[in-house]
Amino acid sequence: MSENTNTQNNSQKNKNRKKKNIAILVIMFLLLLCLFIVQCQLDKIKQDALREQQQSELEARQQHILDSLRQLEQMKNDSLAELEKARLADSLRTADSLRIADSIRVADSLAALKPNINKDSLRHVRDSVNHVRDSLAALEKVRQDSLKQIADSLAVIEKARLDSLEKKRIQDSIRAADQIPPTAEITPPAGRYYDPIKLKVKCDEIKCKTYLSIGDTNNPVEASKAMEYNKTGSVFYYAEDSVGNKTAWEEAKYDMASDNVCGKNAYPVPVNGKTVCVDAYEYPNEADQPPRDMVSQEQAASLCEQAGKHLCSIEEWQAACRGKDNTKYSYGDSYKQNKCNTNTTAAKRSGRKEQCRSWWGMYDMNGNLWEWTSSKSKDHPNMYLVAGGAWNTNNGSKCTESKFSFYPQNQYPSVGFRCCK
Repeated sequence: MSENTNTQNNSQKNKNRKKKNIAILVIMFLLLLCLFIVQCQLDKIKQDALREQQQSELEARQQHILDSLRQLEQMKNDSLAELEKARLADSLRTADSLRIADSIRVADSLAALKPNINKDSLRHVRDSVNHVRDSLAALEKVRQDSLKQIADSLAVIEKARLDSLEKKRIQDSIRAADQIPPTAEITPPAGRYYDPIKLKVKCDEIKCKTYLSIGDTNNPVEASKAMEYNKTGSVFYYAEDSVGNKTAWEEAKYDMASDNVCGKNAYPVPVNGKTVCVDAYEYPNEADQPPRDMVSQEQAASLCEQAGKHLCSIEEWQAACRGKDNTKYSYGDSYKQNKCNTNTTAAKRSGRKEQCRSWWGMYDMNGNLWEWTSSKSKDHPNMYLVAGGAWNTNNGSKCTESKFSFYPQNQYPSVGFRCCK
């Protein structure tokens, strides 16, 4: 009997414990749900604040234009008032001229009636009248000059007003017609680096503002000037053109490492469970130097051996090109003509295309020059594979792109190489 009682008590305790656990789980779920709702509301508040800021900026620009037009209109009204004052003064001068003319006629009449009047007095009167006439002529010239200046000022004001209206009309037309956002790119591109870098966001339009934010999109700052950076993580960036079109936020991931065991201009690449040091540039592995072409596969292998290295195999070469995410091109999965030298008429100096960099740090692996490898073609054992495309291969310059129709003893103007260790 006692054993049955103990068994029932234990069973009841287990049931109570399960109920408590279920209650705790329900409470935790409700807390998570509340947190999710709060996060959604915060995101909505941020979006509303951003829209209000954009609307305020637009209203400020419109208010500035209206204030300029009001100032021009006030200047025009002031000029018209000055013109009216000049007209009234002209009327007064005309009345004075008529009065003087009447005085002259009276004097002439008196001279005819009284021939005995002193001739010197009459001469003095005539001299005075001539002086008055000269003064009136000078005043008239000044008046005409003033009227011309006022008319010129009014013409300048009117032209400025019309130019302002035309400029606003053109801006409104451009804003209405241009719905295409600019293109933004961050330099240096995403990847692994072994020294501090300076981040800068570039735009493909002239009047364009760029922004970046470290870690998330909550704290954007202008990115037209280089910013010192030495942190593993994500950097988000976007651009805005002169009419308000914005790119979407883009993400660039950086891995700031300190374990480069490969020496100058070479970086470690994991290949089939081992680490291979791959040259950053095509031979002679120097930045901003012309890459070596017109070299046979045999010469390329010999030059690498002289440097204490070996000619890269196709596996090593492709691992260095595809990066940690195994992408089709060194910069991503989609072909972009402006990233690498794939649509020109000649090879460029090594590293000139800054965006043509793989995650591990190798430049110009897409385009520029085909590169010899130490791997033979499976179908043609007497031929060696070349990889990566040349300056004119366009989207046929993938990391997986290779050709076998190259004899090892031949030299070609579009084929170079790089070394591994």
